[in-house]
Amino acid sequence: MTTVLQDMRYGLRLLWKSPGFTIVAVLSLALGVGANTAIFSIVNAVLLRSLPFSHPDRLVKIVANNRGVGAQDIGFSVPELDDLRSRAGVFDQVTVAWPTDTNLTGTERPQRLEAQGVSPNYFSMLGTSAHIGRVFGPGDEAQGFAEAVVISDSLWARGFGRDPEILGRRVQLDNDPYTIVGVLPPGFRHPGRTLATDVEIWVTAGFKADPFPKPDRSLRFLPGAIGLLKPGIGREQAQSRLDAFASQLRAEYATDYPAGSGWSIEVEPLQESLVGNVRPMLLVLMGAVVLIILLASVNIANLLLARASGRQREMAVRLAMGASRARMIRQLLTESMILSLVSGVVGVLTAMAALHFVQFLPARIPRLAEVQVDWTVLAFALLVSLLAGLGFGLVPALQSSKAEIAVAIREGARGSGTSGKTNRLRGLLIASESALAVVLMVGAGLLLRTFWGLLQENPGFNPSRIVAANLWLPAPNHPDMDSYAKPEILNSFVREAVRRVHAIPGVDLASMTTDLPVTHLSRRRAVNIEDRPDESGKGLVPEVTSVTPEYFKVLQASLVRGRFFADDDQPGKQLVVMVDESTARTFWPDRDPIGRRLGIGRTATAARTATTTNLPWSTVVGVIADIKNDGLDQSGNPHIYSPIYQVPGIRNLSVMVRTSLSATSLEPLIRREIQAVDPDLPVFNVRTMNEVIDGSLASRRFSAELVGVFAVVALLLASVGIYGLLAYMVGQRSHEIGVRMALGAMPSTIGKMIVSRGVGLTGIGVGIGLLLSGIMAPMISTVLYGVRPLDPEVFLGVPLILMVVALLASYIPARRAARVNPTVALRES
Repeated sequence: MTTVLQDMRYGLRLLWKSPGFTIVAVLSLALGVGANTAIFSIVNAVLLRSLPFSHPDRLVKIVANNRGVGAQDIGFSVPELDDLRSRAGVFDQVTVAWPTDTNLTGTERPQRLEAQGVSPNYFSMLGTSAHIGRVFGPGDEAQGFAEAVVISDSLWARGFGRDPEILGRRVQLDNDPYTIVGVLPPGFRHPGRTLATDVEIWVTAGFKADPFPKPDRSLRFLPGAIGLLKPGIGREQAQSRLDAFASQLRAEYATDYPAGSGWSIEVEPLQESLVGNVRPMLLVLMGAVVLIILLASVNIANLLLARASGRQREMAVRLAMGASRARMIRQLLTESMILSLVSGVVGVLTAMAALHFVQFLPARIPRLAEVQVDWTVLAFALLVSLLAGLGFGLVPALQSSKAEIAVAIREGARGSGTSGKTNRLRGLLIASESALAVVLMVGAGLLLRTFWGLLQENPGFNPSRIVAANLWLPAPNHPDMDSYAKPEILNSFVREAVRRVHAIPGVDLASMTTDLPVTHLSRRRAVNIEDRPDESGKGLVPEVTSVTPEYFKVLQASLVRGRFFADDDQPGKQLVVMVDESTARTFWPDRDPIGRRLGIGRTATAARTATTTNLPWSTVVGVIADIKNDGLDQSGNPHIYSPIYQVPGIRNLSVMVRTSLSATSLEPLIRREIQAVDPDLPVFNVRTMNEVIDGSLASRRFSAELVGVFAVVALLLASVGIYGLLAYMVGQRSHEIGVRMALGAMPSTIGKMIVSRGVGLTGIGVGIGLLLSGIMAPMISTVLYGVRPLDPEVFLGVPLILMVVALLASYIPARRAARVNPTVALRES
């Protein structure tokens, strides 16, 4: 212990005496440790840490698919939900999970809230208790909606000022009275899909009475379900039993599950369903910061080698005085460990500061509220620091301890302090640094190429000068109170709202739609194709969007054939639809779609013939060019458009205007005009269409920009490493250079010798890096779009950039070498 303390004191004195070296080394490594700690804290919270519920390993998301036609997550009917609870034999509990909007009225200003419709056992299944009051229980069983609601801590603070008398308070949701019975703990988040933000209010229902339709096996209006597996049943065993159970149901209810539809029930771990979409992105970021710490370690190893060269005489003297090589290695490793631990502390503090900006990360990354620097993260940071210290300290320590005493004392006295073996080792480190930089730069190049390609992607419309605002029409529990259920009142509201918004000065065109482009919110509907009954029987479920006649003009979308919707496409007249080119190719690959007829259901239920369901036929009157409704990185999904005036029961609406005004200036004007028609309607999410598109790309932008920053850091570290090696080499070989010039070598020859050394080492590293990149690039193919993993532009551009940087980094040392005065160099040596 005494010798260890001596080594530590000696190491601290040496670092204190070399402030320049210490600062550069600490900052370089702190950058790597900080980046690793920050990204790992996100990975730990999002991917690694179990969901904060009872039995998280038994919680699963339950989905129904029509695999025969490639339709995913089509929802459940009430009888199917009952079957899952009572007949499937694999679930302890099952709850509905229905994300929806609701309007909170009766306050100073109407507000839109994100709600979650659940079964009464939702909270007991998750093992969650209320912070204040109670959660849902058996006493809240109801055929329709129960009167009790539970609110989030954020809504309690924002909407009610943390009123201690909140329990029992009556609120109006979609014009229905409810009673607040509980407030959830601050950290509770719904473990599933939401519409836009965190859920703020929970309602519970039996889904068997008003406002829900009468239960029917083919009426699959429940969008999702969560289940708790029975103890001892794993996911694979549960899936096997559910496959057999689905086959049994298909046989029992053949008319409800058409042959060829491939109706199935599948389960997925709830945590995986929540974070699966962001897993590839986070793993790519984790890989990037690992490369950063490796680069920083290689750079510091080079610095230590250079420093050790100047200490060879010291090492030789200590060896001559009886110190063992093991003691010398321990001394040098102690210095490296001190350096790594100091860097680790600085890195952790940097990461903690950086995590204050986690609120600015893309909202689509789940569980961000759980990100923190806990003991797991601190242990990770300590491990990274120690491994880095061991990694960059071991090689210089071993190299320095092998010094021959006589040679080291002689060279140390002469001022050389270096050897061919040391130079070869430093060259190997520089080549390794270049290879790591290439791998990181190739990854960044592929992600940036993907992001840039998406920005250049044609969305199928012109997003400039478009402003959008969202509305939610209330859906009361009692049909008699639902004025918007009457088509004439709904259509009157839409017409008047569009007319008023259009009349705002500066607005050129105005329209309404149920779904904004690129948001992937279109509802799937079952369709029957009149002249393709076989395909209809398999359960075709394209996405259907309802729009006003001006919609395509606002978007400036291209009409391929036929006509746009007209003002006289009204209720009571022939039902009409428009389809996009993908739908036309899918449904009528060998014929003209104009004049063909479709029967469109109200849900994504497996389609049956129009004669058995009495679905009215809608005639195709136009084909529109494909619009990227599901996102810029999605294409080919069939979409159908219907006139908004011919579709009853619409609730979710978006106003879209083409204007020269900004979204900020338009927001109060749009709100004023909408609430002039209905004072109880909140207007929310007012933004430009370009902002909507940017939001859809937020995750890709985040990963591309962050990896791009890491690539720039890697390039800087590599250039500093090359410069440092060559600058040190020139200083150590000044005697040799002086001799060469005294014997007639030209300054240009000396400069070329130095440049060729830097460029040669970089070239070797680039070759190795390209080989590694070719092996690793396919691993990130899931986060690429429109770019091949072995994209030639990236694989040619990255080496070119790195070689140019190597030339620039070599120039200054080469220029210095070319200016060496041979007389001075020979006299000083």
